Amino acid sequence: MSTQDYENDKKWCEKCKRYQRYLMSVDRSYCVDCGSEVRLFSKEDAVAFGRDLEKRRWRGTGS
Repeated sequence: MSTQDYENDKKWCEKCKRYQRYLMSVDRSYCVDCGSEVRLFSKEDAVAFGRDLEKRRWRGTGS
């Protein structure tokens, strides 16, 4: 998920079951297709991200 600009940025929509473009509010973001609230990662990607952070933390490196 390497995004360089807002127009192509995507977040996870649980209702659509995929990463979607979104509309951003002050404290929430919403899917442009279905209007549901979106989040940064899918559950699976969030777990993988957390595992990667733990590995890096214990190794003490950023690579």
